[in-house]
Amino acid sequence: MTDISFTERDVALSSGSLHVRTAGKGRPLVHLHSAAGPRISGVIEALADHHLVHAPTLPGFDGTARHASVTTISDLGNLVAEFIEKVCDGEADIVGEGLGAWVGLWVAVRHPALIGQLVLEAPAGLRRAELIAIPANVDERMKLLHAVPANIPAETRTPQMLRDNRQVLQDYVQGVDFDEALVEQLGEIKARALVLMGALDKMIPRETGHILKAALPQSHLTYIWGAAHAIEFDQPQRTSAIVLDFLDRGESFLVRQAAPAA
Repeated sequence: MTDISFTERDVALSSGSLHVRTAGKGRPLVHLHSAAGPRISGVIEALADHHLVHAPTLPGFDGTARHASVTTISDLGNLVAEFIEKVCDGEADIVGEGLGAWVGLWVAVRHPALIGQLVLEAPAGLRRAELIAIPANVDERMKLLHAVPANIPAETRTPQMLRDNRQVLQDYVQGVDFDEALVEQLGEIKARALVLMGALDKMIPRETGHILKAALPQSHLTYIWGAAHAIEFDQPQRTSAIVLDFLDRGESFLVRQAAPAA
């Protein structure tokens, strides 16, 4: 992998300014971060070695300005769609982690022409309320998110910023654990989709993967062994390999290639 350098800029959209980090070249790809906020993982760097990667910070996270007209997860989907139209020549692939996967699904439902392929990593929004509660304590939350402690990224943000991020998340989610409105429209998604679940994930139920596999017309469901919820950090090499394979091979993904004729 070559050395990857990200540039940062603010993109003016109809609802406000969107902070974006960009690297690489090739087919446009939008990476949507998890509820933990924007972080450059080894997976994002690997993607930027093959694609033009845009990694926006969803409004309100990490101290960025909120957009008054963007208040729900589906609103975030519309925001990302506007960004794709403006910056990505009208179409991009999407890779989303947790919250970002939830947002990506709304982009795919409402703006199908803008998405080529969709990668959903431990998607949020399809979680039954009776599952394990997410700890408010940062250390306890990290233990739940990660299966490989050595791969937990160093935290450079202040405790106040982390608390603010949690509040921003709660404001967008509005108490919804299972997005019924989204589930009703999953069958309308036309994009090829790869659903990745951490084999050790205690936050997102396996039911989530089964729901998506059954509902999405063109979908694959795969488990990342040795990973909990933070798939990109627990198993960066395994995750980047399968995501790149899916994005590069398209319809032939996971289809065994015949040996050349003798």
